Amino acid sequence: MELLRYQQTAPNLIAQDKNACIFFIKGSGMYAHAKHIDTRVHRVRKFAAGDKPKVKLYKIAGEYKPADIFTKGLPRVAFQLHRAL
Repeated sequence: MELLRYQQTAPNLIAQDKNACIFFIKGSGMYAHAKHIDTRVHRVRKFAAGDKPKVKLYKIAGEYKPADIFTKGLPRVAFQLHRAL
């Protein structure tokens, strides 16, 4: 955010429904099995590390992930829930 001349006071929150993703970003092992992961993910790991992280991942239940409305066909009830969010 320094390029935009914006002082970041708190980390950006990223909701994730996959525990494996959260563990990988936090550095909880599993590196030998993660050779296929895009190099952009490693940049997120760098932003999530340190005393003042720029991003913070947190767990969200899959049925409450609002991005699903844009990525998959949903049953009517799930669609209405996501539309309300």
